Amino acid sequence: MTRVSTFQQSQLLLNDMLQNQQAANKAQRQVSTGHVADFYKDIYQDTASLTGAKSLLARLEQHKENGGVIKSTLFSYDQALGGLEKAGTDVKEAVIGAINSSTALGFDAAIEGAFEATMNFLNSQTSEGYLFSGSKQDTSPLNITQVSDLLTAAEPPTDIFVNNSLKKTIKIDENRSIELGILADDVGLEIMTAIQRIVLWQNGTVPSTAPVPAGPAGPASTPLSASDQAFLTGEIANLEDLVKNLAEKRGINGLNQKIVDETLVSLDAQIDQSKVFISNIEDVDAAEAITNLNQKNFALEASYNVLSQVNRLSLLNFLR
Repeated sequence: MTRVSTFQQSQLLLNDMLQNQQAANKAQRQVSTGHVADFYKDIYQDTASLTGAKSLLARLEQHKENGGVIKSTLFSYDQALGGLEKAGTDVKEAVIGAINSSTALGFDAAIEGAFEATMNFLNSQTSEGYLFSGSKQDTSPLNITQVSDLLTAAEPPTDIFVNNSLKKTIKIDENRSIELGILADDVGLEIMTAIQRIVLWQNGTVPSTAPVPAGPAGPASTPLSASDQAFLTGEIANLEDLVKNLAEKRGINGLNQKIVDETLVSLDAQIDQSKVFISNIEDVDAAEAITNLNQKNFALEASYNVLSQVNRLSLLNFLR
């Protein structure tokens, strides 16, 4: 005699239905959130890789932010150094022009204009403060305001610079750092010394810095005296050197700009790669997740139907 019973079968089908419910709920959550799991415990096998990738991504994004600040600052340095180079060239051309024409006409105005330009560029500011002040970014790197102040300054005029010598070192990627900071006395002392020498001569004082001219001192006359001609001619070599030195400093700054630009491109690529790696662990494929949800819902619906049919079965059906 065959024994007829539906209890055990109903329990098996009920467990199967509950498993299908859990699978459907999981698939629904993945579609809703876009993530494979809500907790690391559910992807424990990838936790170490995921946390490491997220830590790397945070560092890369910080390097990129630093790089943006550095790039802006280096651009400001380039503009200021270009202006200082132009001011030095203006002084040289004023000297050569006076020698060639043997006249002092407009000479003082040209020197004062170059001084004003030098002052303005050395006092350049960004949103963070003065560019050439070192870490004293809230203080002007110069303590003079007009060309006549050079008459009472030391020779050379080191005492007009009040910047400190501190420079920032900032990481631009995982392996490299860049020193950020150009100091006013590093780029301004030569041109201020050249202007001071001319201003002293024009005030009737023989400069004491090398090369010391024979004198007697000016002011330069029209036509130029022999001593004026000799003094101005002796200034040309120093003026050419200071323009060359400023161009070299600008070139070094330009090299740093190129390095930062290339680093930012590399950082963008690394950030994209890190995001893809993290996404491959954390995120679900939308199309695949929807297909999976449909399959799980279909399986759950089938479980409901089978369980419903079993529950309608009765022993009476076999006794009829």
